[in-house]
Amino acid sequence: MSLTARKECEPRTFAILAGGKSSRFGADKALAPWFDGNIMDAIISALKPLSGDLIIVANRSEPYKYLGIPITKDEIMDSGPMAGLLSCLRHAKGDRVFVAACDMPLLKSELIDWMWNINTWAPVIIPKTPEGLEPLHAIYHRSLTPLIENSIRHNRLGLQGFINDLPRYEVQPEDIARFCPDFSCLASANTKEELKRLKRIKLLAGAKK
Repeated sequence: MSLTARKECEPRTFAILAGGKSSRFGADKALAPWFDGNIMDAIISALKPLSGDLIIVANRSEPYKYLGIPITKDEIMDSGPMAGLLSCLRHAKGDRVFVAACDMPLLKSELIDWMWNINTWAPVIIPKTPEGLEPLHAIYHRSLTPLIENSIRHNRLGLQGFINDLPRYEVQPEDIARFCPDFSCLASANTKEELKRLKRIKLLAGAKK
């Protein structure tokens, strides 16, 4: 079987990290209102067309049960997104998983699909913007599991620092711009002001159509 054929039949898993405390936002940002639904609804809408398994990593399952999507908890508590990533890899059906934050309402299905089809041996496929790498819009390989476990064991919990030490395929800004010229599809609503800004971008994009 060719590499291309293997890629086409490889199980896809898409995971949403919703285990954070949303301290800067002041409420559960995944459930913050977003037009006719909430941010989580918008993320699910972007991921569903990609023909793969969806999972949510959240330490409170009740708010997300209405989605009918499997929910798993961090296997190691109080270890931030590193623990969430570990749970994603352990529950992925294939060797790789696309991981997104729960506060990214402008995800682009086309960019994610394009990233999934990149042919690389690197265990991480990650967008690089003028502001740096975006670790919560990236694809990770199961082979990273023992490295993540070791980092957590030694209390090295920074996801950005972890990725900096890994071989990786960096999706360049010009490739991102083909799908998302203003990079808003990689933007997170960490605060209510940032959410308002993303809503304005969405409204402006709709007005231009």
